[in-house]
Amino acid sequence: MKQLAEVPSESDLQQYDSLIDALLYWAGRDPNAMAVETRDDGCLTYGELLANAEALARGLVAFGLTVGDRVAIQLPSTPEFVTTYIACKLAGCVLTTLHMPYRQEELRPLMAFAAPKAVVTAQVGKYDAPATMRVLAETIPSLRHVIVVGEARPGEVSFRDMIANNRHGSLPERPPADCDAALCFTSGTSAAPKAVLRTQRSFARNASVFSQMLSIGTQDRVMIAPPLTHVFGLSCAGNAIHSGATIVPIPIFSPEIYADYLFEMKPTVIYSAPAHLAATLKSGEMDKRSADTVRDVIVGGAICPPDVAAQFEAKLPNGRVGCLFGMTETTLSTQTDPFAPAAIRHGTVGKLAQGLAVRIVDRETGQPLPAGAEGEMQLSGYSVLERYVGEHEANSTAFTTDGWFRTGDIASLDAEGNIMITGRVKDVINRGGIKINPSDIESVLDGHDAIVQSAVVPMPDEILGERLCAYVVVRAGTSLTLDEVCAYLAERSIAKMRWPERLEVVDAMPMTPTRKIIKPVLVADIRKKLGQACA
Repeated sequence: MKQLAEVPSESDLQQYDSLIDALLYWAGRDPNAMAVETRDDGCLTYGELLANAEALARGLVAFGLTVGDRVAIQLPSTPEFVTTYIACKLAGCVLTTLHMPYRQEELRPLMAFAAPKAVVTAQVGKYDAPATMRVLAETIPSLRHVIVVGEARPGEVSFRDMIANNRHGSLPERPPADCDAALCFTSGTSAAPKAVLRTQRSFARNASVFSQMLSIGTQDRVMIAPPLTHVFGLSCAGNAIHSGATIVPIPIFSPEIYADYLFEMKPTVIYSAPAHLAATLKSGEMDKRSADTVRDVIVGGAICPPDVAAQFEAKLPNGRVGCLFGMTETTLSTQTDPFAPAAIRHGTVGKLAQGLAVRIVDRETGQPLPAGAEGEMQLSGYSVLERYVGEHEANSTAFTTDGWFRTGDIASLDAEGNIMITGRVKDVINRGGIKINPSDIESVLDGHDAIVQSAVVPMPDEILGERLCAYVVVRAGTSLTLDEVCAYLAERSIAKMRWPERLEVVDAMPMTPTRKIIKPVLVADIRKKLGQACA
């Protein structure tokens, strides 16, 4: 079997085809430089990351896995996750990501669809993931190996032993750059999951572009709040590896853990979702210490209310907050210029990245719209998927006849090329023929001192068809009434037709693993409550 190619030069890194090249370069240049560092789950130097990934790749090959075979992973964001990701690249296997909140019945359709030959997992708290995987293996014939971080039991394979027992020997032949590197699900709990395949080359090109947009370098410590099981988190880890920076992943989010990482782990660059910022601000943790090491906070995964971005930036003595846009279907796609005015950094997702094209079209006619007009955003380019895996019905609706991908986002494009995302097509509320974008109202509500999170959803109405219902999580020790909400909106010149007509205060929002609010759950909840009220 052939060894990997020679270590590339630094000038080659902008042209490389795989993150393997970047790892080889940085491990060769300074093997003692820190690659991954966590507060409680250990750390890895670049030399250790390369050596461990090579050993794990040898172990996968010894199990009979080859290029194109799938390796599922359900782990928090830890050094072992990053090791598995790189090992799969070395072996040409396809990392299949499974979010940590999923349990047996959510995992079953995903595992059956992906048909992995191995899974890497661990017991996390009370959740015995290895036992769950063994149960799933009984009905998923492809799944032969349950690889466990921690103590392995009969029928399981020790992650630690796989590395220790495969330190020496030949490496697999270098897989082609266009081979698949990851399979990620866009919404994975249905019987017909939507899955996207990403190649090694695509991840490498995305990392090259986006690491340059923030000028990430070897001295940077890149804190990643989105889980590595999501394309957002995985792409941000690639940005750090491309640049020889240190990945500082948050294993499981809470405001207290986020704040501890922010202050104790000394990050210089932070990737977050809006909910991470809002919850940490409202917890009061940001008032206790000073995050003076932070240079850039980049927010993505959902629309970030400008007030939240501004409030978080005000807590950073030397930092600034910007935004990006990306999807499982497109990876990272836009980013604000870190030197742009605050209005651009907080109110838009910036300009399109190199290698992509965007157009805003009328949602009824499909005709392109001029700058400033609001419509559906469509994308094309190197990182945009060609189709969903398999014969999913979405393949017939997600693409235009001329090949553009329908993002489903409502957006506008200014004269300078900055993109403002204002909502989702499917979230628009039709109140008596008046189309209302709930994101506009949510961005105002999220600035209320008592509100930690808000979501405005449609509730059925016999006269108008739909009215607005606001769900909110309030800060501990506070209360809120519908009259107070409406008065707050009135003070901010929000038209009365866009005020919510019902308020639901909840302890927590239903959230995806990447901290997006699951609105269909709220819609079902209000429909059920209205049905009960009418009974």
